[in-house]
This record gives sequence, C-alpha cells and structure tokens, in this order.
Amino acid sequence: RSSDLEYQNLEGECVERLGPISARQKIARQYDDKLKDKFKDFPQIRRISKHRHVPKLIYKQAKEKREMLRARRRKEENVRLHTKPENQPERKAERKKPIVSVLT
Repeated sequence: RSSDLEYQNLEGECVERLGPISARQKIARQYDDKLKDKFKDFPQIRRISKHRHVPKLIYKQAKEKREMLRARRRKEENVRLHTKPENQPERKAERKKPIVSVLT
C-alpha cells in the first residue's frame, strides 16, 4: 500500500524540471505547492493539476490510431447491418481479439 503512495508521489513530480534549482525557484515551487493544496477542491485548479503535457507527435499518433479504430468498428457495424442474420459474423470484444503485433 505504501509503495502505491510513493509511486503516486513520484508520478506527480515527474513533470518537474530535473537538476539543481536555485533558492528562489525552490521557494516559488513551495509557494505553488501550498496554493495547489489550499485550493485543490476548486474545479479549475483540479483540472489544471490533472493536466499533463503530451508531446505533439505522440498526441497526433494517438489521434490517428483512434480514427483508424473508429473506422474499423464502423466498417464492422456496416457489414453486420447489411448481411443476412444467419451469415453475420459473431461479435467479438476488443479485448478478446488477437494481438497482431506489439510495438516496442
């Protein structure tokens, strides 16, 4: 249980810059953390604190992958709609489908 909390702490701090920081930066960071703690229940602050920057390339690739999967699902649904009930392929959950390749 405590290892989970440690992981969450590390995960939350992974966005911060690495390397030595000046005293002024350290004080500013502490002040920011105190403000986040104080106003953590406000919806706007909660939304900002959950936000993580995603590199543009990764964002675009994920978007393209979503579009491809959406098109594949739409095509399967169209095939299902336009075939006779006795010839319809059996529906299979995404998780049950075979994994074709694993990206490394």
